[in-house]
Amino acid sequence: MPRAATVIKSVRRFDVGMTALRNILLALSIGVIMWMASCSNNGCEENSSSLPLAGFYSSQTKTSIAIDSLTVYGIGSPGDSAIIRNQSSTKQVYLPFDVDADCSRFVIQYNQQDLEGITDTVTVCYDRVPFFYSKDCGAFYVFDVTDYSVSHNLIDSIQVPQRRIDNTNTENIKIFFRTGEAGAQ
Repeated sequence: MPRAATVIKSVRRFDVGMTALRNILLALSIGVIMWMASCSNNGCEENSSSLPLAGFYSSQTKTSIAIDSLTVYGIGSPGDSAIIRNQSSTKQVYLPFDVDADCSRFVIQYNQQDLEGITDTVTVCYDRVPFFYSKDCGAFYVFDVTDYSVSHNLIDSIQVPQRRIDNTNTENIKIFFRTGEAGAQ
């Protein structure tokens, strides 16, 4: 009988030890989960990219226009991938600048049947300026435009009203199209 009592006491100590170990592991797990959740960057509600927005305008009337059947892609971007492809009624397009270069070039391809094969190239040169936004949002580049040019097939001219392009959601580039010519609008 004394041997059975010793075995029961050992089992109880083992149970108490396992329960304590289980509670410690549970507390550690909860602590790790809370620590990981506190490290998320969900506090950044702002736009943390400087993404230039280009708007399309008539060179004759200076009013906003929509271009039909338009493809825009960046030269030198991975695979010269299209930013938009054969999109209709396009009034604006984001033109992401290359943060590893001093200039970015974009091809505007007109896909209308009577304009097939006609393209324009927009070139924008800039200084890249690192900008620390906040602890939650981190840093990003702003761009100070130094020069810009355009081929003059269907585009008459471009304007950059404010030379600094930052993370505000505003139109940074105005592209003026010759709308007096057939098929340009």
